[in-house]
Amino acid sequence: MIHYEYNQFKNDVLSLAAICEPFQPDTLVAVARGGMTLAHALSMALDIRNLQSIRIESYDGEHQRDTLTIRGECDLSLSKKVLIVDDIVDSGQTLDALLQYLRVRYPDIEFKSAAIYTKSSASIQPEYSLHEATDWIDFFWERDFLK
Repeated sequence: MIHYEYNQFKNDVLSLAAICEPFQPDTLVAVARGGMTLAHALSMALDIRNLQSIRIESYDGEHQRDTLTIRGECDLSLSKKVLIVDDIVDSGQTLDALLQYLRVRYPDIEFKSAAIYTKSSASIQPEYSLHEATDWIDFFWERDFLK
């Protein structure tokens, strides 16, 4: 298990912002909950005020579910370029399901995705990623604030 600490996160946000910036997204969509901390930080680094979230449930603790549940809705009616943000692309099922869901609702929007970590075995890869996940990642926001 790898403990992902705040200082690495701070550096990674700046690196990820730099590689995402040429896309010039006008909206960020955080995959809740894992992508919310990263999406907020990226919204600050990229100076993007239109930050939204959508909840997709694919894990119960450390166990991946067989089915995904999408909860909530984003209003992307004024968006042209949307960056979907998550902490990790593991199997790729969450990202793939979300992209299909949003593309049906908003066919004229250009969607790209970003994550800190990606598994090479994922069925879909984000356009922007920094690290390959080879072990379970214990993100500071999942651990440091527990009771």
